[in-house]
Amino acid sequence: MKREHPDLFRVQRNVTAAGSAFSAIGNRFLLDRPVRLQVQCSRRLTEAEIQETVKKYLAATRQGAVLVSPAISPGEKAVMRAAFDEGLPLIFLQENGFTDLAKPGGGRMKACVKGQLLILAPWEHHNEALTINRGQCLKLNDLARLICECNNP
Repeated sequence: MKREHPDLFRVQRNVTAAGSAFSAIGNRFLLDRPVRLQVQCSRRLTEAEIQETVKKYLAATRQGAVLVSPAISPGEKAVMRAAFDEGLPLIFLQENGFTDLAKPGGGRMKACVKGQLLILAPWEHHNEALTINRGQCLKLNDLARLICECNNP
């Protein structure tokens, strides 16, 4: 995989999805999958509701859907983690961009090698340890929604 698609393991700039430009690492072909589902969960979900939500999304992903989310709320994190652990396809949006020599670490690198992961960043990289703000969370969720709604990302 590294020899056939070396660009999957280095930062790709200006990857366009749903009319927006991103920096990306991973399998950009996941954007071409016909079924993309946004994972967005209320912070008010109980643990039982989170487990039901996880089951619902995993069932859809096992049928060929790709999950798309910034994984902000506990429910979103649970869904994305469960899918990641099963090796199912994911598009993860993150607030911090990539340096030119960035590489995914550990399990994320293995997921990229398998073609199961695409990491998108709509903003430039910053070295400061910044806390994500509400506006950024809303924007990331909106981008996830647009990626899922767009017929031709």
